[in-house]
Amino acid sequence: MLKRYFGPQIHHRVHFFVLALFIVGVVCSKFLMSMGLLLGALNLLLEGNFRSYAQRLRENQLILLVVFFYVLHLFGLIWTSNWEYGLDDIRKKTSLLLIPIIIGAHPILSLKRWTKLIHFFILTLLVTAIINFISYHFFAEKLHLIDIRDMSLFGSHIRYGILLGIGLAFCLERIYQGAKYRNGYLFSAIFFLIYSFYSQVLSGLIAVSIVLIGLLVFILVMRKQYLILASSFLLVILSSLGLCYYLSQPIIYPTPCIEQYNQIESAWNERSPLNYDSLDKRKQPVASTLERYLSSKGLCANTEGVQKLTDKDIQFIETGFADVHETYGGIQARLLDIRYQLHHASNPSGHSILERIEYWKNAWAIIENHFLIGVGTGDVNDEMQKMYDQRHSSLTEERRLRAHNSYLTYYLTFGIFGFGFFLYFQFKFIIQQWKWKQWIGFLFGIIALVTFLFEDTLESQMGITMFALFYAVFSRKITSK
Repeated sequence: MLKRYFGPQIHHRVHFFVLALFIVGVVCSKFLMSMGLLLGALNLLLEGNFRSYAQRLRENQLILLVVFFYVLHLFGLIWTSNWEYGLDDIRKKTSLLLIPIIIGAHPILSLKRWTKLIHFFILTLLVTAIINFISYHFFAEKLHLIDIRDMSLFGSHIRYGILLGIGLAFCLERIYQGAKYRNGYLFSAIFFLIYSFYSQVLSGLIAVSIVLIGLLVFILVMRKQYLILASSFLLVILSSLGLCYYLSQPIIYPTPCIEQYNQIESAWNERSPLNYDSLDKRKQPVASTLERYLSSKGLCANTEGVQKLTDKDIQFIETGFADVHETYGGIQARLLDIRYQLHHASNPSGHSILERIEYWKNAWAIIENHFLIGVGTGDVNDEMQKMYDQRHSSLTEERRLRAHNSYLTYYLTFGIFGFGFFLYFQFKFIIQQWKWKQWIGFLFGIIALVTFLFEDTLESQMGITMFALFYAVFSRKITSK
């Protein structure tokens, strides 16, 4: 119908605009993602070429697999009791159905248009990362940015960290291929690396590491440098073992003198308007934060030690920094935080690593009781809460969340068969990318496979859109035709 008024290319142009909305919206705007879904579906309906759509979708096995995964959620309603929660979960996962259908029915046929979409994606990431960086360093107090992970202003810091890894992959590919604007790609790649390590987001660091290692493997395999490849793998293994050893060591602070805890309360209250018996900005006891911070600087827990703290130190303690090394930022601060959680934290609440371990234990306890077919689409949250009570979990009420592990989530939802299918369609995607030599699609598959261990990526709109978008784009070989 639109062709009559706007010409034969109108639906292709609208489709490209829809993809641009997806590629920009996945970085910074739920509204743009929603608009993309609406316009994309409407464009298909108005074009009305349903026979061609069906043919293209039938020929794309990867699209059919992810569509079936969505349908599995509908089947999961059969043995669920909380239909309200189940239907809401299916509504949220609509993107997992519509985005692959929109892209699968209208594949990206032009390499030129695909390159433009890459430019949009990298530019959006670069602009938002610069805004985040400037906001955290110059407007943190005005914007109430307390923790380094609050630096992500446009959505989840975890999803954003993963997107930076994918953006880095695009930049490195373009540099390797000698594409135009090479200096721009190089600047973007360097900035993405700096931002990722500075932001301390573990999932983002994993994504970046996968990209860098993947690029190295790709280049060495292409050049048949197998000896260097083996040496590189050995270096990665030794580095990983060294990291594990570092994390296995408890943090031991020097004790320069005998602590006098009865003195530090009055000394602290003279230095800070934040009462000694209150909580810091990270909702931690000020007393505990102060004592750890003093020890990390080699100062006594007494009046003299508190008096030796600088005004900047006082601000750090009020903010919630419990170790002077955490204030340096970067990966060192994150690793130090992980070490403290693993060896010194008595309660998992408020400690992301320990919280996840508690989530996983809770999820596995449910799986043991529902091994075959799971609890169904709607009962996941109810069963998690029941199990927390049964296990007398030490997590506070507001921290009793879902599994934060996609494999455990779909195991306890659909049982052993649903879990097996979830693994199958991911490995199918990765193997196909390797056959097609689409190394960014391959790296995206590996990033998804690994980060699913730490996150319920497919439980948020941004996570679902991110996965569905790149999965659908790379479900077909992108050629120069």
